[in-house]
Amino acid sequence: MRISIPLTGTRGDVQPVVALGLELRRRGHDVLLGAPPNLVDFVAATGLAVRACGPDIQQLYSSDEGQRALAAGNTLRLMHLVARQMAGYAEQMNREVIDVCAGADLIVATTVTEDRASSVAEALDIPLASLHYFPCRDNAAYPFPGSLPPQWNPPAPVNRATWLLAENVRRIVFMRYLNALRATLGLPKSRAGTAAVLARADVPEVQIYDPALVPGLPELWGARRPFTGFMTLDHAAREAVGDLSGDHRTILSWIDEGAPPVFFGFGSMPIRDTAAVLAMVREVSARLGVRALVSAGWSDLDLADAQAGRDVKVVGPFAHDVVFPRCAAAVHHGGIGTLFESLRAGLPTLVCSVSFEQPMWGGQVERLGVGAHLPFTRLNPPRLAHAVASLLTPERKAAAAAFATTLITEGACAHTADIVEGRAR
Repeated sequence: MRISIPLTGTRGDVQPVVALGLELRRRGHDVLLGAPPNLVDFVAATGLAVRACGPDIQQLYSSDEGQRALAAGNTLRLMHLVARQMAGYAEQMNREVIDVCAGADLIVATTVTEDRASSVAEALDIPLASLHYFPCRDNAAYPFPGSLPPQWNPPAPVNRATWLLAENVRRIVFMRYLNALRATLGLPKSRAGTAAVLARADVPEVQIYDPALVPGLPELWGARRPFTGFMTLDHAAREAVGDLSGDHRTILSWIDEGAPPVFFGFGSMPIRDTAAVLAMVREVSARLGVRALVSAGWSDLDLADAQAGRDVKVVGPFAHDVVFPRCAAAVHHGGIGTLFESLRAGLPTLVCSVSFEQPMWGGQVERLGVGAHLPFTRLNPPRLAHAVASLLTPERKAAAAAFATTLITEGACAHTADIVEGRAR
């Protein structure tokens, strides 16, 4: 079977779907991925067939305007920025999705490509499955991510109202571009939103994050939205893309010299002054009497010049599952991949959220008793010290360790591939 998977977004969007593509290829299917131009080489390194698809979102986020929008912590402002980029790219994006899907027997889309993929699947008269990285459908249990303060616990009618508003905004904003695609495909215009279109076609919407993070939601949604857990790359693929090439021996040796450190990783955060952030980590480390392992992936720090004393170590890339089990707690932006790694290692986790679904995950770790949430816009030494201190209590450590045992750590790719193959049948 020929399976096409059009993707766009950042590496966090692409990597778990690459894991699925490899599993489908192992089962004998002919798999083609569409990936943003900055991630084509990443996909190709795993041996999967790949074509360019979609704009370079990372370039947008790294621009001055993108950094300002991220630093403001305003999801609507960032959505507007992304929508503006997509508007300029819409016609080319339509062509690229059509090209990736040409000749396919089945299409697998994601949260950010399902709108276009549904029209292409309709035109080709082939089945479609969609993968969701976070709750992005109407429900009574949780509001639309970013629409309300994450610490709120609103009643069901309020939650549903946020989804109604969000779906209508998305439908109105993207209708013109989607109808241009439909005209190219020879399909009639449509005023329906993507959620309604997929519901009518009974398209499975696979939730590729852990059900333990969203208590109550699996029961509300039922069989059309199965939860499979987070999909991870196998050892060979991780070696191919360089995930295992970090200096783990040096990192682990430093960890073993003293008490387990707190991990600070500011990847994807709009850091303007890396020296100030490192100084803040040093201050928090000294104030709390803890060691700090700092990921320099978010900056242009020269590692040789960034060592900050005996109790603070700045490091380059490393494999989370190798290092996290030796840490005491984790501080990061709350992307679902990093969040999964810190929680499955049993680490109390502080989410310093920026936008989109990250504030929701921050609210959830706090609500579940396994961590804390501090929006990036409120980050300063006293608040960071207070939040990190809350992670290091015996009660929080025990809760995080217990929660880790509830997570799906095996079989996510196989389960998702079973659903995809079942859709074809």
